[in-house]
Parts: sequence; C-alpha cells; structure tokens
Amino acid sequence: MSRTLAAADVVGNGLARGKQVVSKRQGAVQWLACSAVMMMTACGTGSPAGTSSNAASMSASVQRNDAMSARARIASGDAPFDAVEGPILGGCQMFPGDAVFNQRIDDPARFPAHAMSDQWIGMVGDANLRTAWSNATDGPDTEAYRGVPYFLVGTSPDWQNVSFRQPHAAPDSPQGAVEQSDCAVLRQDSGLAVEQCSRVPAPQMRFPYPDDAAIASKSGCSAGQDCGERRIVVLESGACRLWESTGSQKVGNQWHAQATAAWDLNSYGMRPDAWTTGDAGGLPVLPLLLRVEEADLGEIRHALRVSFRDSVLAEAHVWPARRHDGGPTPGGIPFGARLRLRADFVIPAEWTAQAKTVARAMQQYGLLVADIGDDLQVQGEPGERWNNDTLTQLRSLSSRQFEFVNMRSVTRHPRFNADSLRASW
Repeated sequence: MSRTLAAADVVGNGLARGKQVVSKRQGAVQWLACSAVMMMTACGTGSPAGTSSNAASMSASVQRNDAMSARARIASGDAPFDAVEGPILGGCQMFPGDAVFNQRIDDPARFPAHAMSDQWIGMVGDANLRTAWSNATDGPDTEAYRGVPYFLVGTSPDWQNVSFRQPHAAPDSPQGAVEQSDCAVLRQDSGLAVEQCSRVPAPQMRFPYPDDAAIASKSGCSAGQDCGERRIVVLESGACRLWESTGSQKVGNQWHAQATAAWDLNSYGMRPDAWTTGDAGGLPVLPLLLRVEEADLGEIRHALRVSFRDSVLAEAHVWPARRHDGGPTPGGIPFGARLRLRADFVIPAEWTAQAKTVARAMQQYGLLVADIGDDLQVQGEPGERWNNDTLTQLRSLSSRQFEFVNMRSVTRHPRFNADSLRASW
C-alpha cells in the first residue's frame, strides 16, 4: 500500500498561527481547503517484525479513518477551537491540535500526579535541567554547536537515493533497519509515494536529503565525519510530511542510513509499534523540539522532548512511545512517560521572556520521555537568537521541581486507540 504525496511546494516562514480565525466554523473551512490542496493521506504501511500483514493493513485503515475523522469534525464545527490546528511550522501544522503532543496537561483533576512520580524522581535524584541546544551559528564548530536543526524542502522527483548498507560493507553484510524504514518512490506520473523500504528496489529508494552545503553549515556534521547519531530532520512543506533519517552518512555520491521514517503531519497516524526511528522511544523529533521562534513569540503549544540516563529508564514503553531501548531497570521510567514542571514553581520575574515562555510550556504541556541521554536533558534547535541568560536560567531548574503525570484520562477513555495520536474527544 502506498501513501500519495502532493507535488506542491509551499514554504512558510518560521512559526505562525496561520490566518486569523473569526469563528470555529470559518477557521475549519479555511483549514479544510488547505488540506484539500495538500491531498493528504494517512501514514503507516508495512508490518513490523513479528506482526502479520493483516495487522499492518488494519493499522493503516485505522490511521486513514482517524485522519478522515479529524477533517470531518473540523469541517462540521464539532471540533474544539484548539483542535482546528496544531502548532504551525513551514506552513504545516505539527499534527492536529488534539493530538497528544499538543495536549495540555496542567489540569490536576484530569491529569493528576502519577503514583510512581516520587519513586521516579527519587531515582533521578538531584539533577539540573540540561539545555541540549546552543546559540552558536557555526555548524562545523562542534565544540560549541549543540542542538537539532531541521530543514525545509519541497516535493521533488530529484530526491537522492538512500542505501541501508554501511559504507564500504560487503554486499552480503546485514543492512540497517530497512524493514522498519520509510522510503519515497517515484511513480510513473512523476509523483511520489511512500513505501516500506524493504518493498522497494534498492535503486529506487529515495529520501529528501538537503544539499551538502546546507547540512554541513546547519548540522555541524559534514560528509565523512563521525558525528554520533547523524540525525537529519526534514519537513516536506508542500505535502506537510515529516522525514527523519538516523545514522546518516554520505560517502562519495551515495547516502547511507541506519533507519528512515515518515509521518503525515495532518493525521493522527502512528508508525507500527516497535518500529525504530531516530530516538529510543520511536517518537518524531520535530513536533517535540524546542524552537527559538516559539520562545520569541511567547507561546509554545506542544510538549518538549526529554531524555534520562539508561540506568533510570525501564525496558518498556507506554503510549505514545512506540518502542524502548537500553537495559532492564526494575520500576524504572518507561519511554513515553509524561512529566511537567510543578504548578507551585513560581517563574521568577527577572527571567528573560524566552525563559518564562519555556518554563510556562513545561507547566502547561510538559515533556515526553523520548530518548537515552543525560538526566533531564531537553532538546532544542540551535540559533543565534537564543539569549545566554535564557540558557543559564533554565539550567537552574531541578528535577525535584518536576512531577510525572498520569495520562489515564486519555488512555482509559472509551474512544482511546493505542494506534492513534488523538488525545481528546
């Protein structure tokens, strides 16, 4: 089964809320018109190891129905105002407004502290928040440059071929996670479709890698360097699809990857459970990434991604995470767990406007446990507009000022679907 991509090339500028909406119904009509142009379809094809093709087909069907349901509710005016759009980037919403990443969790009646919160915080101990981004602008200066940049591209038949074999490996050597990866393929009508990579002939596997100069200057990682995870995050702005490649390396004219993944940002679709992505929790990076435009505008309307060290993380995951990694830790924190800055933390008046915005987002939307790393390490995009005082002030936050949240008001709702990102009804 393929997922058709639109051939439009519409690039927006930075973060914006889109057009002003006079009413819910008028806003819904505007949004629906845009979605019709984008020709959106649901994502999630193929079946992970250990599952049947029938199960994968059922999952894809659920995702299509979820996407159609979202647009139908918006068009009818039945969707709440906040569900009309998620945060906007590059002219695309970062999943619908009622997707879990965009769900506020600051109502203690609906989202009480988790019963394991004290134990999990105790396992972490006294740790200060780590800001895994910087205001350095020289990508190749890897000593000062930190963070996860992203790239905006348009749909193009000229996307580059990707191989899942390691550079210089023997032809019969094991490939990367090709059976759990998404590739773009060129159709006969010159359009693009998304397929499970293992179903595509190797010469036809494509990924929207930006040009080499952009990657070298923006990611701090040029061809041939050993740069850790080598994660490349790309927003296909016309089709509003997110692409992520990990273990990415270009040798000569050939791109190599350990895994690739794609998401339809206008749907609730999730990739199959247990499929790998660029992080240990199987979550998309960009919708949870802290971006400087948001901090400058004074409003962040989504959760942030956070990591903890392996020794406090459980060998388990909970929705919306799709996988887990690392060693077993009895009673540890599962991937996908949600935490928030406690409501009794008073944001200091002397903090910068950026720091206040970030702290407020941590109280309202919280953080999702997405990866293994330093304790309480939050990931953001690098950018020269980050204020040094902002970084210093946020690093003063302590793990003891956070609490884990019970998401049972969502996961025990009769309409909850573990294969959908939808979090409110």
